[in-house]
Amino acid sequence: MEQSPITMELGEKIDITAIATLKTTLAQLPINAEPQLLDASHVTHIDSASCQLFYAYAQHLAIHNTTLVFLSPSDKFMAVVKALGFDTDFNYASM
Repeated sequence: MEQSPITMELGEKIDITAIATLKTTLAQLPINAEPQLLDASHVTHIDSASCQLFYAYAQHLAIHNTTLVFLSPSDKFMAVVKALGFDTDFNYASM
């Protein structure tokens, strides 16, 4: 099965200073039956505000029968997501 194209590549630093821009960017992504694929392989810093935004976005997508998938999340991404308790709320895949 062929993997869908990456919807968005996440930068190295995802935190509250960029949350408004990230929210706007996510809102502009098309919602369809394909999963939303976010490349999280380069993330070196992520904070709780960003995790909360991704959680809310994943819930929004679920209403529209699609899913949010983080591709090859970095060790730092996973450590923070797990520490904040979001690890079981998100979907992951390898590239």
